[in-house]
Amino acid sequence: MPYCANAQRRIAVARNIAVLLNEAMRFVAPDRLQATCAKWLSALKLGGLGEWRHLCIIGDSTLLAADLLRATPSMMGSTAFDRLAKQHANATPDQKAAIAALRAASFRLLEVGSQDGPHFLTVRDLLTNASFRLVGPGFPRLQAGMALFGRVAGLDDDFCVVAGTITPLDGMGLLAARAQAGAKAGGGSAGIRWADAVYAHVVRNGTLDVPGLNRPQAGKAFLDEDIEPEPSEVQRLAALWEKLAGGEPGKALLERTRQLVQSEHIVDALLGLVVSQKSGQTAQAAALERILMVQLETVKRREMIGCGGMSLDAVAQAVAHAARGKPVMAEAPSVFAALCKRLTGSGAAAPGDSAELQRLMQKIQGLRAKTVEKGCTEQEALAAAEKVAELLDRYGLSLGEIDFRAQACEGIAVQTGRKRFGPVDDCVMSIAAFFDCRVWAEHTKGQPFRWIFFGLRADVAAAQYLHEMVERAFEVETDAFKRGPLYARMAGERRSATNSFQVGLASGIRAKLRTMLAARDAQRRGSSGRDLVTVKGAMVDDELAKLGLSLRRRGGGSSRNVLTEAFNEGEEAGKRFEFAEAISKAA
Repeated sequence: MPYCANAQRRIAVARNIAVLLNEAMRFVAPDRLQATCAKWLSALKLGGLGEWRHLCIIGDSTLLAADLLRATPSMMGSTAFDRLAKQHANATPDQKAAIAALRAASFRLLEVGSQDGPHFLTVRDLLTNASFRLVGPGFPRLQAGMALFGRVAGLDDDFCVVAGTITPLDGMGLLAARAQAGAKAGGGSAGIRWADAVYAHVVRNGTLDVPGLNRPQAGKAFLDEDIEPEPSEVQRLAALWEKLAGGEPGKALLERTRQLVQSEHIVDALLGLVVSQKSGQTAQAAALERILMVQLETVKRREMIGCGGMSLDAVAQAVAHAARGKPVMAEAPSVFAALCKRLTGSGAAAPGDSAELQRLMQKIQGLRAKTVEKGCTEQEALAAAEKVAELLDRYGLSLGEIDFRAQACEGIAVQTGRKRFGPVDDCVMSIAAFFDCRVWAEHTKGQPFRWIFFGLRADVAAAQYLHEMVERAFEVETDAFKRGPLYARMAGERRSATNSFQVGLASGIRAKLRTMLAARDAQRRGSSGRDLVTVKGAMVDDELAKLGLSLRRRGGGSSRNVLTEAFNEGEEAGKRFEFAEAISKAA
């Protein structure tokens, strides 16, 4: 331990420790904190206690569990303080001294002697009978002879420093601390077991109330301590849902809840629900149950469209894995299964699947068989797009208002077989917009990415069809370009020429689709008493919000460096448009 030259530096180290204790909580999993508290509280009936005693128990269990877990090694042997040290390689001398103290500290049973101001105590180790001066960030006035328990580290000479929570012990607590088999060891796993037993006794039986040490001073909140752990995102959500008192949540709260559908958040919510039910915290339990129902409904919706690899079975496996060997989690799998049984509506047949819709889907599939599978030019792809749009609009206008709004949304995944975006992908947003869909890419590291089209069922089928048409058109038009004179004379730049041609081709197709979409929107707005564009867009956006996805927009291909001649030739090919008679008649 570096030598501390004077009292001010010792106090600075103690204050740095107080800050670093809070920072170290980032390396303690919230579920471990909850599980430790639940273990200590399992023998108590909190409902029959007074409000102050109830607050003391909850406060003690939280602060003492945090103190214990920061010092508890992981399966790999590292503590929260070891991980903290790695993140402070460039720390100041005082910070390095504080971190070294935290890593080297051990639990000790002490007796207060004299006190020299708010930062220094003379104490005696009740097990070794050694006396030393204890440095802390600030002690209240303590009685001589009072027993204290906590983590302490050597600083220099005869000084030690507080390295965690200091807990006063009453007579019964002192007897319990002396009685533990691991008491004389103090460090390592024996010290952790010793502290666990002492802290369990304090939580279950109470101890001395010392304002400024383990109880709040006048005007301070009960848990207004530097080491209070940051609440998890699920805990923050539960507080917001609890405030509703059974009322309806707003759009922002639902969106925030739907975005927390990762397995770890669902497991966190399940653990909180089980602990809340056991401890009689009915309001918190009700809030967590509502959160879980929204989360599970979102998982089911994503599973139905094949989005993000989410499934209820996968989450069930994560819950079972988290519960294995943990008594506090034993009920979680059965609670999860009961909640899943309450999910309704998500798997029902879509009310919009009428005979007319089935005929429309058959026509789209018929067009696909006559065009995509045989290859097509860019002109044929756009002609087919216009014909399909005409069929979709005719179908939409024929529906009554109720039937139109009753249509279901779905998603279709389009596999690309590629790990990187190419010029053809610049057309995807325009394809989705043309058919009133939303689209996003899913890209798992090391795997080919895929596009997800989301919207009304017929619109999604049409978008998938046009995407395939555009891909085939890219193949046909690129082959034609490679047989042309421009490609022939670019002997040293043929790869760049091909890429530039495809970038230009994508630019031309996007421009043509924008023009066609503007004409289509004008037609739809003028052909009915309702605005199909606006109504359909609102329907799709509402259903998309229920998936709880966090989407970000990617840029197009406009910033790419290209060969001008090849780009221009591709763009001209993309802008050409003529109806293909065979495709029109096929519908």
